[in-house]
Amino acid sequence: MPDLLFDPTHLVFERDGTCYDIVLTNDPYGGVLVVWPATGYLWRWFPGDRMATLTTNANPYDKENIYHYLEAEHNE
Repeated sequence: MPDLLFDPTHLVFERDGTCYDIVLTNDPYGGVLVVWPATGYLWRWFPGDRMATLTTNANPYDKENIYHYLEAEHNE
């Protein structure tokens, strides 16, 4: 995985009828921060392991869609 702290990644993809426009950046506390600016949702992704919700209002359906996309397409 690239050094996301100095080269954040912007991804736009569709999964199960929802268009996701997210930003990935390294989290200094471990993992990768996954930000969906349009909704204010924030997660911490641990590649190859899990994705933790960091906002109370985040939709679990979207969390699963994003997690499975990241694991399939961006987990090196």
